[in-house]
Amino acid sequence: MTNEELVKRQQIVSLPEYEEDFRFWTVARKYAFAKTKISIREAIPEDINGAVDTDRTESDIQEATADAKKLFHKETSIKAKESKTKSSAKKTKTAKNVQLNTFSAGTLKNTADTSGKKSSLNSDTATALQDDTLNASLASRQLAEKVRSVGELSQDGLLYILKEEKNGWLYVESGKVRGFVKESELYTGDAAQVLLSGYQKQAKKAAKKAKIAYTGIEGTASLAKETVPANENQAFTHVRATVNQTLATKKYALADASKSDGTVAIQEEANGQSRVIGTMSQGNLCYILADAEKDWIYVESGDVRGFVSKEAVQTGDEVKAQVEAAGEGAYQTATELIAPEDNQALYYSYASVKPGTPGNAIRQAMLDFAAQFIGNPYVWGGTSLTEGADCSGFVQQIYKNFGYNLPRVAEDQSQYGTKIPVEDAQPGDLIFYAKDGYVHHVVMYAGDGKTIEAANEDQGIISGTVYIPEAVWATRILEENYNLEGTDVNEQNATAEQYGDSIGEYTIDYYCSCETCRAKASKVKATGTPVVEGQTIAVDPDEIPYGTKVIIDGHVFTAEDYDTSGKEKHISIYVNEHETAQKLNEKKAEVHLVK
Repeated sequence: MTNEELVKRQQIVSLPEYEEDFRFWTVARKYAFAKTKISIREAIPEDINGAVDTDRTESDIQEATADAKKLFHKETSIKAKESKTKSSAKKTKTAKNVQLNTFSAGTLKNTADTSGKKSSLNSDTATALQDDTLNASLASRQLAEKVRSVGELSQDGLLYILKEEKNGWLYVESGKVRGFVKESELYTGDAAQVLLSGYQKQAKKAAKKAKIAYTGIEGTASLAKETVPANENQAFTHVRATVNQTLATKKYALADASKSDGTVAIQEEANGQSRVIGTMSQGNLCYILADAEKDWIYVESGDVRGFVSKEAVQTGDEVKAQVEAAGEGAYQTATELIAPEDNQALYYSYASVKPGTPGNAIRQAMLDFAAQFIGNPYVWGGTSLTEGADCSGFVQQIYKNFGYNLPRVAEDQSQYGTKIPVEDAQPGDLIFYAKDGYVHHVVMYAGDGKTIEAANEDQGIISGTVYIPEAVWATRILEENYNLEGTDVNEQNATAEQYGDSIGEYTIDYYCSCETCRAKASKVKATGTPVVEGQTIAVDPDEIPYGTKVIIDGHVFTAEDYDTSGKEKHISIYVNEHETAQKLNEKKAEVHLVK
């Protein structure tokens, strides 16, 4: 049998083109603090290692402890330090009146490689300007790295790790600033815990004194300051994960075009002179996301997000009752005039009434995981990512770490999932090779014609290229639409057939993504995996491995986050709102595995 005859016997389908939307999703907080004043970059500089020395762990803890003593126990030292800093800043501003290179947003436009996150900068095109916000050291560093700074963070300032990149670089968020820093520039893990505990005590003490609720350490710990506006920062959407709340409570509004020419304009800015990015007809539905009490309110209608005059919409209890009675599907939404990616108002708020879809983030996480085993040996019949695996054993183990159970051999794997043409393969999909009508090899597609595969005994696990003469089809196994909506945590959705073995009685707590619900900093995942109400539970992975599905009070949950309480037999369940977490509080429940 020829390969052509083999292909003809398969049911190969064409899939719709996957479009990743613009919305953000919420991830659990992973804290870090700046060792010294640092810059947050717009891209990862080429050939610069940001990794921390493995022998630095104890030194970092000691240095973080010393910083904590200065911050939280020696008020006079802090005041003296602040005075010295202000004096130094004043001298710098007056004495270092120099010509510095600053870079416009257009300089790096289209130069940021979204896969490798490298950026090039031609210093000849940089505009020489006098700018008090920069200093000579920063300008020198930018030119040396060929990457500009988008924000600055003071010593012991707070940031959150959103994703671990290659070569010791981290993608982080601090205030409105999002970009890349070296791991070696930060206190992480146990060292970060030292500073976090100190800031928490200080913030709680201040909240108690002011007779207000404790809401976290932001405001007590400093956050990064923008040097480039968010809408000009090419790194802003590298990963659309955030520690902030992203699923908005629905607040209905209906377009009232009675005072206009029949349409309500959605503006790019909070005024009537800015660009119109969409329009609504009489009675169209929108949702209020921000500034509900202002003259111009920020709304979302379909995929259009921007500002409308408060006088141009109807709101209130009557509107809410009307929409709930008719159903949201009975209403039309705005007509889009400007595409989301060109809308400067798109990220005025992270929140949306629809959840984000991080399909590509999951694919990238899989490739990053697989790539770390390149160079390891090929072993016929092997399934060890470190000691040796053959082609099918390699992809089986990669997928297993993401919750998918593939057959053992390539021929069986080729019949698992949805078969698609090789040219339609996306990163993370599997491509199968055949010869004389027999499937004999499988590779993981890595994009741009590249593969990650356990090649043979001579080459081991490698980064290769697709061998077109023998590539017969690909399979799509990864779910395109990651479920971010979840269900009500109290809904009983487990069937009697799903109940497996009991693993005992656990103490159940509820948490949201806010800092008050995250007691510790260390060992929280930072893969970009979203936390989802009605789905995500936080566990000790030594007790319950990630990906394990369990039943609690008749509801199916998935172990996706790290429980940092340190308590035995303890599970935390994620919810969207802090008020919900407080209301449900703590209880005991028997936990069953899903069959």
